[in-house]
Amino acid sequence: MDVICRPITPHDLAMLQSVGGDRTNGLAGWLKQKAFAGLAAYHGKHDPDYADMLGYVVGFSVDGEAEIIDLVVRSDARRQGIAHMLIDQFCHRFCDQMAYLEVARNNLAAYQLYKGAGFVEYGIRKAYYQTADGTDDAVLMRKTGLEISAQS
Repeated sequence: MDVICRPITPHDLAMLQSVGGDRTNGLAGWLKQKAFAGLAAYHGKHDPDYADMLGYVVGFSVDGEAEIIDLVVRSDARRQGIAHMLIDQFCHRFCDQMAYLEVARNNLAAYQLYKGAGFVEYGIRKAYYQTADGTDDAVLMRKTGLEISAQS
């Protein structure tokens, strides 16, 4: 699949909401922040008007460090390398020292994705997420500048 990434702008808000649903609540405010960092993935040659968003990654970037806050790929576009490409592009464009994220311990697919992208665990936030069954831990992960450079 021919996929391209481009920076997210305020004009993308409706498409972000169509891909991310309730996860995008608050994004309108984030887009106005100076430190906002975000990329959206689109079909390459088949979508010259950027009308068919496949996924996005959003976070914040300050002084060479970045944090990934959310990563979403449309269900019909998953398992095609789009999430990995979004992570790599985010790290390449928005950080040169350290990238951070957190993931729910029971979200094994996301954990494996991040681990495969070079992130390593550095801490745990016990019972951080509320779930239908109680709580889940947040696994804190990071990727150093050397790892970012090696995989970009």
